[in-house]
Amino acid sequence: MAHAKKPRAATGDAGPTAQFSIPGGVFTNDLQLELSAPGSSADAKILYTLDGSAPTAQSPRYAAPLSITRPTLIRTRVAHDETLGPIRSEHYAIIEPDLASFNSNLPLVLLDSVGVELSRDAKKPAFFRLLQRSKDRASLRGPSENAGRALVNIRGRASLRYPKRSYTVKLTDEDGEDRVDALEGMPPDEDWVLYAPYPDKTMMRDALAYEMSRAMGHWAPRTTWVEVFVTDGKQKLGKADYVGVYVLEERLKRSGSRVKIEKLAPHHTDEPDVTGGYIIKKDHVDRGYFGAPDLLGGQNFTSSGNRPGYPTSAGGFPADPAGFLPTYNGPRESSESSGSSSRRVNRSPRNITNLLTGPIRFDADSAVSHSIYTDDDGSEIVERMEQGFVTQLRTNQFYYVEPEEDEITAVQRAWLKRYIDQLEAALHGPDFADPVKGYAAYLDARSFIDYHILVEITKNVDGHRFSTFFTKERGEKLKLEPVWDWNLSFGNANGKQGWMPEHWLWPQLSDTEYAWFRRLFEDPRFAQQYVDRWEELRRGALSTDRLLRLVDGFAATLQESQERNFQRWPILGKSVVPNYYFGETYAEEVAWLKDWLRKRCDWIDAQFLPPPQLATSKAPDGGLEVKRARADGPAVLCSLDGGDPRAPEGVQRPTAFVLQSTVAVPPGRKLVARARVDQRWSPPVTLIPDP
Repeated sequence: MAHAKKPRAATGDAGPTAQFSIPGGVFTNDLQLELSAPGSSADAKILYTLDGSAPTAQSPRYAAPLSITRPTLIRTRVAHDETLGPIRSEHYAIIEPDLASFNSNLPLVLLDSVGVELSRDAKKPAFFRLLQRSKDRASLRGPSENAGRALVNIRGRASLRYPKRSYTVKLTDEDGEDRVDALEGMPPDEDWVLYAPYPDKTMMRDALAYEMSRAMGHWAPRTTWVEVFVTDGKQKLGKADYVGVYVLEERLKRSGSRVKIEKLAPHHTDEPDVTGGYIIKKDHVDRGYFGAPDLLGGQNFTSSGNRPGYPTSAGGFPADPAGFLPTYNGPRESSESSGSSSRRVNRSPRNITNLLTGPIRFDADSAVSHSIYTDDDGSEIVERMEQGFVTQLRTNQFYYVEPEEDEITAVQRAWLKRYIDQLEAALHGPDFADPVKGYAAYLDARSFIDYHILVEITKNVDGHRFSTFFTKERGEKLKLEPVWDWNLSFGNANGKQGWMPEHWLWPQLSDTEYAWFRRLFEDPRFAQQYVDRWEELRRGALSTDRLLRLVDGFAATLQESQERNFQRWPILGKSVVPNYYFGETYAEEVAWLKDWLRKRCDWIDAQFLPPPQLATSKAPDGGLEVKRARADGPAVLCSLDGGDPRAPEGVQRPTAFVLQSTVAVPPGRKLVARARVDQRWSPPVTLIPDP
């Protein structure tokens, strides 16, 4: 993963630069452009290129005005006595007349590949222009917030089946070095993503999940919606170059404003330096071919195989034995259905021919591995795979993100693998719940709990398995963060019962997919922390009202642009892989998401014992008199010494008592109460008399 670098001046020799008679920008008419080199000697000459390459001594020499009739990037240099001066470029976007009045409540992006076809496998030079809003409107003829060269490639894996492409954008200067800039109020950086929401027809699921994660106290990519035009510059920019609504977002990387971990340099080989910072991930093996893209993303395909879940009744819990049942061997289709969908599609999984059909091969003289698989037409394709590492005890596969695989040293690889192996050994050892000898010495429980909660409340069917990132800061424990890639969530999946607001997702996953959590939930301390954290979040960051307000706000922002997006991509009312529900209108899609989210929150709430309901009144001494608000219901256990009535091991503390009648809470004291049924405890209620 690239590191943030400070911008620097172009590396050409000092000297004059060419002057352009017309500044770059967006134009509705053809141009006659003149170049000059004021202050240069009489024998100086201006060299230029139109293909995006840097001018050299062999490049054309400017002699007469240049006709600009289509999007054009002109790069120039002043040459004198075999010496080439600094490069200066300008970009001219010539648009068709029918785009002259195009405007939006969203910022606009113009991406010009300068005559080159963009690809997934290589970053190609391009020109990036971000047109900012003026008085809440952006137009193609309006001011540019950012305009300059960039390196661009198509990004994604499964999303390659769709015709709407996502792009990675690295801002660069004239010499191809990193160009750090702030976009739409987001902190300055050079690495950005133009994400193309497609099967998510609300176009907000990723942004919504990232906002939820930030509200929970974690970094997640900042986002803003934009409307995008992509051209190769071979003809005037027209309506056919409009590619719809995109999410301009921060790329996941180490930096002071993104993932804040220390930079790990090659010379960091001894502790404590070698202990961080690292970013690793669980993800797809980079293989497979989804065929030519089509409007619906291919037919007869499910996002993931289904198996009937193991419903948990009221009081159910992520640690319940139901999730430890043997691998399901019955029919693969569930007979259960959810009342949250009025329109859905049934598909049967098909045999995918582009899976691994041969062994992993290793080059004799390198550690690079390759995947050999067979395409639909029978051709053998060899594709490079990330190697990463596999844990010794549980054979969990991880891939390097920071430092990248070709940057991390052998010593650092060995240290990181040993740390994860030690974590697994502690987690599955006899003292796994011991706060010193067990897993707690290696992983940050709060981050793991928050990630699990976010996966479950959104029912992200890729959660735990793919695009799952871990960070290891220097001298700190392993954290399960940040979140990334959340489009198959909030009911937007026809696999793993993702469309159902009921039932946990996690029983659908194998031990390898669902690494470590089954064992973590065997620890009563971890399990109760999960219960308490859920209640805390539901009172604030993840309250139903707050989440629905977010959805309404996002929908209002997208109301205008979604019409143009779905004119370009007419998929409303159609089943796009892996949709379960598909609405006829954008409003129906948003309404279904809201209904699903409301039901999901209610269902998870019902899986836990609710906090006890207590009635309070003012005591004569200024303290409180507390009693149960209802006589029926589970037992309520209390403490008045400021401690928890529940011991860390899950049993009642010796000083705790059952609340049976009115209890006095004197001034300066604190009452902590929990409901209890068998070994299940509710979140706490804390009462402190006003001073």
